[in-house]
Amino acid sequence: MAQKNEGPSRQAWVAAGMSALVSGGIEAVKIERLAADLGISKGPFYWRFADRGELLAAMIDFWKRELTDNLIEQTRHHKTPEKRLRALAEESLIPDVGQLDVAKAECALRAWAATDALPRAAVREVDIRRISHVAGEFVLIGAPAKLAEQLSRAIYIALLGLYTVRQYTPELADDRAFMMAINIAIREARSVA
Repeated sequence: MAQKNEGPSRQAWVAAGMSALVSGGIEAVKIERLAADLGISKGPFYWRFADRGELLAAMIDFWKRELTDNLIEQTRHHKTPEKRLRALAEESLIPDVGQLDVAKAECALRAWAATDALPRAAVREVDIRRISHVAGEFVLIGAPAKLAEQLSRAIYIALLGLYTVRQYTPELADDRAFMMAINIAIREARSVA
């Protein structure tokens, strides 16, 4: 008889869920499918999660942690806001986190949020956190709060656009152009300091 400590970990189930979300949307995140993808029966799922809803919440937490909190944390050691902004932009351009395509995951989660209040609330929370963090760096450079907010939103919209074109029109996806936008925004923030 299998033991509860055997089988895929919570993290493996979350990774399988994220992979299914990316490849087939939220309708593809089914316990039976994930179990088949992991090469097991669905029984071990219930050793890690109470139900599908708990898995979905864990997937959202993974997205918030890995694609927001960890990126911000990885750049904190840089001494100036300019260096932190450039490092954050470069980290945001890394195409994969483990086996997960960042651009596809970002777009899939937002597509899910268009039809479900749970991820919609998380997307709003993350958008505010990301924009506020970047705006704070622009304020440290010397930009007034209103300009810092506008620069932050412009960069964020550009990043989300870059993630989208990576999927549908990859010939438009130009990481160097995004970094140029970062440098232009930094210059604009400095010019009013």
